[in-house]
Amino acid sequence: MPDGGIDRNIAVVDFGASTTTFSVLRDLVVVYTRDFAFGGQQLTEEIMRTYGLSMEEAGRAKKEGGLPSNYQPEVLDPFIDDMTQQVSRSLQFYLASGSGRSQPEQIIICGGCANIPGVADVIASRVGIPAERGDPLGQMKIASKAKALGVQRDATALLTACGLALRSFDQDAKY
Repeated sequence: MPDGGIDRNIAVVDFGASTTTFSVLRDLVVVYTRDFAFGGQQLTEEIMRTYGLSMEEAGRAKKEGGLPSNYQPEVLDPFIDDMTQQVSRSLQFYLASGSGRSQPEQIIICGGCANIPGVADVIASRVGIPAERGDPLGQMKIASKAKALGVQRDATALLTACGLALRSFDQDAKY
């Protein structure tokens, strides 16, 4: 985040399996949040319908590849368009939610869908705000027992888990 998020408005979009959470942070404090029904499961379901695959097969193909050449233009690109539209709509709701709201200076994309190659660049170009793929692991060390490559590959989907785990380190928290 620019300046570590201090004196900045930063939007965080967490594309989950079935729900997306759009939040705006000011000075690292959540000042706005919106949850809506949209997520990676919709892409999996479209892969299932288009290619006649089971849920398991479609999920694996989505992550590992191996789909026909028409996947990008006929399935993935329309899904990315939907992602972008959801971000744009959420920004409009945020800006209309109160006086004095200003456009976020950056968008951080998280969740499993953040791993779609180039999605942050597409969102940035269409919404007009710099966007990048989030890394909730940051400088955390991965235990030697963990499969480091798998953890790194799925890191964007660990935003909520990392946030909950880090609460125990917050000296000022009163839970």
